[in-house]
Amino acid sequence: MQKESHTGCSGCHAQFLCGRHQEEMEQSCSLPVSLAHKAVRLSYFYPILLFLSVLCAVSAAGLAEGWAALSAFVALVLYYVGLRLLRPKWEKIFKQL
Repeated sequence: MQKESHTGCSGCHAQFLCGRHQEEMEQSCSLPVSLAHKAVRLSYFYPILLFLSVLCAVSAAGLAEGWAALSAFVALVLYYVGLRLLRPKWEKIFKQL
């Protein structure tokens, strides 16, 4: 059995993650540059910045390194939970293609 390849998904690095390669009609997986930058900031830049700032702040407050790391991970979990709760808002923004 041979897999079908859609032209819209051939250039997308996440073609097997997004599930669009299984759809019957051709679609594009690309985002405008401004939305792509926003997605990168939301998923990578802001969490790293949050993690490092909480880690440094808690360490500077005098707590042990283990507590600082745990606090930083808890902050990340809360950040991603917040993103998940705001998912309808983000879907509207990213579906404005």
